[in-house]
Amino acid sequence: MPQARSSGSKSSSGSAKRSSASKSAGAKRTTARKTSSASSAGRTGASRATGAAPSAANGAGAIDPRLDAVAQRIRKLNERIIEEGKSAGEATLSSYEKALKAIASSIERGPGKSEIEWISSLATTQAKFIRDVTAAWTSAARSMLK
Repeated sequence: MPQARSSGSKSSSGSAKRSSASKSAGAKRTTARKTSSASSAGRTGASRATGAAPSAANGAGAIDPRLDAVAQRIRKLNERIIEEGKSAGEATLSSYEKALKAIASSIERGPGKSEIEWISSLATTQAKFIRDVTAAWTSAARSMLK
């Protein structure tokens, strides 16, 4: 059976809510301070782990030879990736050009040989258009690859 609340219990529950809210806010501030100090400690720890001290701390702008070697390897890898991408793009472009030229040839062989003049003319014109657009598009794409 529900019991009626007395006025005293309301005030105590209200103060309990305020108390827990202030504790929660205090915990958030403490967590924020811990996170802030942890991130700054992480930055100094990371510079120690790589062997490079922050340039502001030691005053010298010297680059660690290990970092320089890693940077050189990454540059060489990036250059290889770019070259392989260009060669793959060229192969794809050549295949695409070959396929479009085959389509143009099949249009000329099929409807282009029709006995009806306007169909033959339309098919021949379409095949020529495909070849012209293909030549222009592939030459522009090849110039972008270089």
